[in-house]
Amino acid sequence: MTEHSELSEFLSDAPALFHPEAEKDKMEAQVIHYSSANYLNGIPTQDDIVAENDGGLTAILDNALSNYQEIPFMAVDFGGSSEKIGEKNRYVLRLYGSLINGQKAVVTLIGIRVFFDIRVPEKESVDDFKIKIDKILCSTINAYKIEPIEAFPFRSYHTEKKLYLRVFTYGTGDRKKALQAIQDNDFETASDDIFSFHRKIARENGIAISGWSMLSRRPKIDK
Repeated sequence: MTEHSELSEFLSDAPALFHPEAEKDKMEAQVIHYSSANYLNGIPTQDDIVAENDGGLTAILDNALSNYQEIPFMAVDFGGSSEKIGEKNRYVLRLYGSLINGQKAVVTLIGIRVFFDIRVPEKESVDDFKIKIDKILCSTINAYKIEPIEAFPFRSYHTEKKLYLRVFTYGTGDRKKALQAIQDNDFETASDDIFSFHRKIARENGIAISGWSMLSRRPKIDK
């Protein structure tokens, strides 16, 4: 049988693929009306697909979780918010994604300290500079904490660490206000990304925002 005749036989067995009227009827017969239900009748859920194509991955995953081993996780979305934990509001970051078996999962990062850094000018003492910063922050946000630290500046090459004031706030909203007020006074800042704080937190915890990551610590994972 020639290549041409094989192709002709294939086309004769699948007429609907190339006949617009037949394809139109097929599409009209599959119209589904969604009424805000949790599941659509006749449409497999993700759990159904996972169960059908599991291949033993769920057992491997459950074993890794029970033995506190590393597990692969792919984040595809995120959500950060200030939530009350105990008596104080804390920043919580949730990463939404998939596990190796296709199950949806939520990785919750808690205990996150929201902060940015202000470099102490070379010829100024930490105490005197802190007084200046206090005056600015007191009129900007209600609650914050300042700690002196030493770190290498991100810009240029330095052989020694420099002095910084690390400003902690209770949420990203206050952080943004405080950071803007400090920058409006022309002070040099670091750890100061305003719009992608979630990326900074994820990176410091070894989690990629897109792509596979290995979770090496024991996070709270909602499957």
